[in-house]
Amino acid sequence: MKVAWSSSHGEFLISDSYFFSVLERESKKRGIEIVEIPDFEELFAYPVIVFNYSEVPFEEREIARIEAAVQEGKRVILTAHFKNLDNVVEICNKVSERFGFRLRADEVVDETHFTAEDPHMVVTSRIEAYRDGVKRVVFPYSASVEILRPEIRVVARGEETARTGGGEKAPVLAAEARTAAGGSLVLCGSCLFWENQTILREDNLTFSLNLLTGTKE
Repeated sequence: MKVAWSSSHGEFLISDSYFFSVLERESKKRGIEIVEIPDFEELFAYPVIVFNYSEVPFEEREIARIEAAVQEGKRVILTAHFKNLDNVVEICNKVSERFGFRLRADEVVDETHFTAEDPHMVVTSRIEAYRDGVKRVVFPYSASVEILRPEIRVVARGEETARTGGGEKAPVLAAEARTAAGGSLVLCGSCLFWENQTILREDNLTFSLNLLTGTKE
């Protein structure tokens, strides 16, 4: 299987081995080829498309193209970071709001379930999708997801001890909008759960591969 990893909108690059060598290597071992694609239109030749921390805003025609791709059955993954750094939350929201969910420009912390002596390195067992072989996942420096429509599926949420800056308990960390054709838009509040410093913690590697392959349960 092949996955398109966008470099069309200023994303973190899969070819940057300092951050993503583990993801790239372990994907290859399992028959997943991640292809870095600089041309926006070329992305849609692939069944799975990743926009990992897009820093360049999407034009209206590009948002429409993403919408159409999801409706046609492709899976698109958007990732961001806490506090709307580099305006990435708003860039993602221009796409995700069309599907009924959005990121908040906030942060998630957990003073009980965390790792690396950092409450922003949130650890959660509340994985509700893409969970085959997954017990716990680290979601570092995540924004929270606001769900606007009841049909949106939660992928991961914090433990009851997790909080947003606004005091919300057990916030959603990642969610998914699905279409009748089998397509989906996955929205993640963190872009760091699959980078080298995190991916070998807990079950992050398995969770990351499940996202890429579409293994939901």
